[in-house]
Formats: sequence, C-alpha cells, structure tokens
Amino acid sequence: MNEPASRHDGPAPARRQMLRAAACSICGALPLFAVGATPQPIDPRLAELLKDRRTLWLRRGSEELRATYWTATGGRNQDEYLNLCWLLRDVRADRVFAMDRALLDSLAGMQAWLRQSGVDAPIEIHSGYRTSRTNLSTEGAARNSRHVVGQAADISVYGVSSVKLAGLSSVLGRGGTGFYVGRGFVHVDAGDERIWIDQNKKRASG
Repeated sequence: MNEPASRHDGPAPARRQMLRAAACSICGALPLFAVGATPQPIDPRLAELLKDRRTLWLRRGSEELRATYWTATGGRNQDEYLNLCWLLRDVRADRVFAMDRALLDSLAGMQAWLRQSGVDAPIEIHSGYRTSRTNLSTEGAARNSRHVVGQAADISVYGVSSVKLAGLSSVLGRGGTGFYVGRGFVHVDAGDERIWIDQNKKRASG
C-alpha cells in the first residue's frame, strides 16, 4: 500500500529540532536540484504564476502547513523550506530529507492556478520523501523511485478530480506525472519529463 499519512502532531520539540538540523545539513550539501535530477526548463505559465512568491498550503493527516519559501523581494526563506521538508518527511522512518525545489515549484504553481480558478484548498500529501527501506516495503513502488531522492510527492486536492489534477501537473509540472486509476492521488515528480497511467489499483506510485 502507499505510505500512510501522519495522524499526529509530530515528535517532541527537541526531537523535531534535531531532525530539522539534520535536514539543514543535507540542504547545505546538495545543489539546487537533488542529485540525479534532470529538471525541465520552467514553463512560461509556471514562471508567471511564481513570479512574485512561492507559497504552499499542505495538509497531511492532522498536520497542516502554510509556507512561503521564496519571494521576489526577499529571495529564499530557509526556515519555511525546512518546514516543508518536515511535512514531506518519511513518517514511517521519521526521517527528513532536502526536498527538490523544482518539485515544490510545481506544486506551488499548480496550487496558484487552482486558487485563481476558485479552488482554495490545501494539497493533501499522501506520500513525500521515502527512505530506501520504506520504499522497498511500499507495494508496487519502483526501486528507483523519485521519492527516495526527495523529488516526488503523491497528492490530491479536495474537489478536484485526479484526472484534472494529472492534466494540470502535465502542463505546469517540471518532470513526471503518474495517474493511478482508482487510487485517489496523482504522482508528481521533478525527474525526466514523462506521463503514465497505471490501471492496477493495487500498485503504489513510482
């Protein structure tokens, strides 16, 4: 099955601070895009949506976060970026990873477009970063899953069909889009540009 959403508010503050510090050290060791990524050139429509600010409203189980991780006037906000990495962590392994900013930009652009279209709702996170161990225990997950390198998220938005969400990802995304029939989520990643449809309802995302 796919990675379950977290149903708690997170560990004690000291534990959370330690995990955030670990994520920060990883961030300092990685380039703008995660190792192995081949980010696509940013689409002009996405660039227009993100020109002033890059904000995400995410929900994962009982956790919810609104974070502006970049503005045209102030540049990158590292604290808000780390907060996003926290929410997108591997909840099974309790591990945080430096999420690919191209992935965050795709999600922010999709959400900005939906907001302009009258859909004001958080992006529901079904799965974000996965450790190799979590990925191996996730039914149907690809061995070389983009989740393992912080380049993928499985998402849904209340009131928006998976078909529409997948279409939006294919237009505004900066990598791959996977549509899993009957699973209630769409896979978005920052890898090579590709689109696929999986009709096996038991499979997890790649």
